[in-house]
Amino acid sequence: MIIVIVSLLILIFTIKGLNNNLSVTTYKLKTSKLISSIRVAILTDLHSCFYGSNQECLINNIVVNNPDLVLFVGDIVDDKLPGDNAYITLKRVADKYPAYYVSGNHENYTGKIDTIKQVIREQAVHVLSGEQVKIKLKQNNILIKGLDDPEIGNVEYMRQVDALSNLSNNDYTILLAHRPERHDDYQQIPHDLVISGHAHGGQWRIPKLLPGLYAPHQGLFPKYTSGIYQLKNSKQLVSRGLSRENIKIPRFYNSPELIVLDLLPDA
Repeated sequence: MIIVIVSLLILIFTIKGLNNNLSVTTYKLKTSKLISSIRVAILTDLHSCFYGSNQECLINNIVVNNPDLVLFVGDIVDDKLPGDNAYITLKRVADKYPAYYVSGNHENYTGKIDTIKQVIREQAVHVLSGEQVKIKLKQNNILIKGLDDPEIGNVEYMRQVDALSNLSNNDYTILLAHRPERHDDYQQIPHDLVISGHAHGGQWRIPKLLPGLYAPHQGLFPKYTSGIYQLKNSKQLVSRGLSRENIKIPRFYNSPELIVLDLLPDA
């Protein structure tokens, strides 16, 4: 009888851990640089994955959370799967909200990064490649900086780091940079918050025990996989990402994630 119960518990634990349904995670950050609250939706590592007809599941979860701004932080387009789902997502989001994008490593793996960026621009999404843009949202001045993934090539990548390092501002500054482990590079760039993905949540997670088994460019037991981290002079928010059917190893207690970030005035 004990063996049956234990086996049943293991089966339930495994089935629950393999759940691949979309989850929405909400974070809140306070800053003295804002006078009113701003809601940001963050998408990373979509990898052209399918979220229902016309990407309805993903889009509905964005719409119901009513963001003021949407940020795409790399690996939205996959290098193996057709790009249709990615471009549908980008277009439908940009039809409703101001949207900004930086590349990830997999867009660069295609060998067609310039074409991908052009198609994304045609969806009315702002592509940032070593550039910054100042926007006004609900009486707040927000500065968004974007850095291409290092797979763009070391010379171009370092040119972008240097360019963004020479640009400073007193407004609340968000840096979009796909890889979470490149802190030394990001510390050269003035910012309040850096947003990253790439780690896929560490692939296998166990609640309260294992925050991640493996992540690209971090290896086994990675440190930066999910959530908010305190850096030397700023904070970092890492998304678990949205990839599903493109992965060889199934996610475990690591459901695909849409992040909703509330930036709040520190009254």
